[in-house]
Amino acid sequence: MVRLSQDKLNEIRQSVDIVDVIGQYLPLEKKGRNYIALCPFHDDKHPSMSVSPDKQIFMCFVCHTGGNVFTFLQEYLKISYIEAVKKVAEMGRIDLSEYHLDIEKRPVKQEYVAFYQMHKEAQKIYSYYLNTKLGLEAKAYLNKRHFTDDLIKEFQIGYAPIDSILYQAFSKLQFQEIDMVKSGLVVESKQHFDRFQDRIMFPLYNQQGEVVGFSGRIYKPTQHDSKYINSPESDIFVKGETLYHYHQCREAVKKAGFVYLLEGFMDVIAMYKAGIENTVAIMGTALTKGHIQALKRLTSTICLCLDGDHAGQTAMSKATRQLEEAGLLVKIIILPNGKDPDEIYESDGKDGLLEILKKTLKPIEFQMDFEYQFVDTQNYDDRKNYLEKMCFEISKLQDDVDRDYYIHILSQKSGFSYEIIQQRVAGIKPQKEENFLHYEIKKTIQMVDKYNKAEHDLLFYMLNSKEVALKYEAKAGFMYNDQYRVIASYIIDYYRKHNQLVLADFINGMPKEEFIQTIIEISTSQLPMSYDEKAIDDYIQTIASNAKKMKKEQLLEQFNYILDPTQKAEILKEIVNLSNTKESI
Repeated sequence: MVRLSQDKLNEIRQSVDIVDVIGQYLPLEKKGRNYIALCPFHDDKHPSMSVSPDKQIFMCFVCHTGGNVFTFLQEYLKISYIEAVKKVAEMGRIDLSEYHLDIEKRPVKQEYVAFYQMHKEAQKIYSYYLNTKLGLEAKAYLNKRHFTDDLIKEFQIGYAPIDSILYQAFSKLQFQEIDMVKSGLVVESKQHFDRFQDRIMFPLYNQQGEVVGFSGRIYKPTQHDSKYINSPESDIFVKGETLYHYHQCREAVKKAGFVYLLEGFMDVIAMYKAGIENTVAIMGTALTKGHIQALKRLTSTICLCLDGDHAGQTAMSKATRQLEEAGLLVKIIILPNGKDPDEIYESDGKDGLLEILKKTLKPIEFQMDFEYQFVDTQNYDDRKNYLEKMCFEISKLQDDVDRDYYIHILSQKSGFSYEIIQQRVAGIKPQKEENFLHYEIKKTIQMVDKYNKAEHDLLFYMLNSKEVALKYEAKAGFMYNDQYRVIASYIIDYYRKHNQLVLADFINGMPKEEFIQTIIEISTSQLPMSYDEKAIDDYIQTIASNAKKMKKEQLLEQFNYILDPTQKAEILKEIVNLSNTKESI
């Protein structure tokens, strides 16, 4: 076999049009002789990347990333140069069978190799035990939930027995105990034991298709632990960079032309049961820039399908804005009665789920309906505030026909005339959007600061008290700051073996140097060593009740503007019930 010559490389590059290739991944807008797009290689708010069909090159005039079609695919898909060449050859139908093209393997840091190996072994072991006598009851539960053998094989579902089988296996394979603990699969105590015991196991993969974590589910009526336990974040498992089913859905997404973005991995599996494979799910966290960059490497069209409850719709609103700002086309599906796809499939079957997925909304339609449900139509100020919000949304529409249509809809909903709304929309200048975004960012930073302080101070007392750490685990178990959340999980694991935390010993087990710096900073905070239970409860309440507080604030806002005494009483009752409800995370 021979290697590619420069002439052959030129032939491959010339077999495609760079506009067509980039257009598969980014929405392009023609401007003069060239095309423009939001640059995917930096946080671009205004189109700064130019694609030249004449020169067959692209260039960003802000971050200065540029090159030819090979360069774009290499940078955008995070693949090697030779992989980019092969991909272009496939697009241009150039036969490369006579050439020797070795694909470079993705480099892995040497200190992480053991973690990947242990997770790979764990997946094999869990799969084996599901089909033994020990896994009979777990297998029966899966079959009852319509998990066929083919489905179990597709998602590599397994079973973790009560005994610490992983620790025993890893010891025989001569893995170091410190690496077992850092991997998150084994917990250090008086005796090392497996993190997952007597649970149905769902492997979690990174974007390259390597197992980096697990989610374990209870399956017996007699089990009263948390419904799901997930692997702690580690050097190889970062929730903000993980999309479930990502590596498996590429071909299905390419064929369908879009991807469904779901809330949990069980929703992905439910969709698969219904014959839908172009799906990914976020892993119990808010949508991040890492998620968005990964989605942009899949497709330019996202069908957002989060849970149908209030929290889900609020998340949908925020995610829609993030995705649109990244230059992605967004469609929205509202799930009925607060259900998720898994629940819909269980209650209504394949046909019921497919029927619901047919009904999509444009982002502006979703926003108009979502905001309208909180409007008291008898209250002038309520209607005017709604009008202002929606005029801003309509002003962002580029198509005159779309603007005209939604102005008519807004007129019907708000009760204000078409002419007034048209004037308002026409008077909104582009820079107002920047001001609005600046306000949103400032508001978000203030909220983050508030919750970060609660998490920071609670970690201080967790480092100094096992009682506080156990209370956190029982009543909260989650922190919004990614680094704090990982540190908290290590504190909990440490206290499984020790009654008192010795800082010098504790930091020896930290996977990253920046974690150690953070722990030292927290431990030297100017906080009183003594504490009262109320202060700790306040920290936990602040962390655990963010969603509930948002809902209460929204209900209070409705209460202030609604005039109907009956509706006021219903809202007040809901607020009281919400206040009396214990947090459960």
